[in-house]
Amino acid sequence: MIIQQAILHILDTNTGNLIASQGEMSVENVGVHDYIEKLVNKIYHGDVKTGTLASETYLQRMISNQNFPEMTTQLATKLFDIIAGSDAIQSGDLLSFRAITDDGPIFGLIKLNYSPRYAHTVAYVADQMVNNLVLNQTVLPAATQNVDEAILVNTETNRYHLLEKKHLIDGQRVAYFSEKFLNIIPEVSLKENIQVIKRTVKSVTEKYDSMPEHETLALTQSAIYDALEAGSIDADVIAEKVFSDNTSAKVLYQEKIADKLGHKAIAVENVAKYEKKYRVQKFKLDSGIEISIPMAIYQDRTKVEFVNNANGTTSLVIKDIETILNKFTS
Repeated sequence: MIIQQAILHILDTNTGNLIASQGEMSVENVGVHDYIEKLVNKIYHGDVKTGTLASETYLQRMISNQNFPEMTTQLATKLFDIIAGSDAIQSGDLLSFRAITDDGPIFGLIKLNYSPRYAHTVAYVADQMVNNLVLNQTVLPAATQNVDEAILVNTETNRYHLLEKKHLIDGQRVAYFSEKFLNIIPEVSLKENIQVIKRTVKSVTEKYDSMPEHETLALTQSAIYDALEAGSIDADVIAEKVFSDNTSAKVLYQEKIADKLGHKAIAVENVAKYEKKYRVQKFKLDSGIEISIPMAIYQDRTKVEFVNNANGTTSLVIKDIETILNKFTS
């Protein structure tokens, strides 16, 4: 990635100060370049929402302004006015930049939230050197940390990747970064779509009570994991795998999903991330025991099996164990 321009504006709502930088940072500074590049990589691999900027939208008009300090100051001013009115939104700096990537030119906005951190300070008291602790309230996140709000826009295609969290504003949880600041409506994220699938499976399972909830959710995870290789998740395929023995439950699930997601397959970006997330089945038993089972093992009945007992309880049978390693020594 080649950083072309970068500027940092201070949005310190704790002191009520917006300190807009009049000049750009030196992109020749290796530390600046590495910091931005690592943050960008973290954003692309996060739970992003995607979308395409429509023509003549607020953000597109701002990006087209070639006066970089002026344009980013206007953005910073708008964002400061929004977050200054809410105690629920953290103070932070607004990092703006233009860069060239393998996928084309991008414009980026990253809100760097402050975190309080202690540091040492050296002072002289009565000719004695005294080392003290001081609390710095405006420490920026490390390059290895996740950021809460950011947008990266491909300025050739207008396709964007958005990262945000909802905050409590006037008694309601609001995605202020997209709705109030950027004035865009992103597509529903893959994470949100999967949550809809999970909740729908759970509600249908509760209605028909034909299979234990942990089994239907495990089958759902297994179906999603299998679908990742194809690069998309088909809700109808999940219906066939999860409710194959109950036609009524399958029909109800399909109706509910059609109302919420439509009939389109859900595209998956960053397949490797989600394969890693869903390759392990995790269970917590009422006894307090927690178990993690690799997907390939879970799907093999010769290795693992849940057995429904006559008294209504369930037994988990783990078979063909050759060695046991106590992780305490790891």
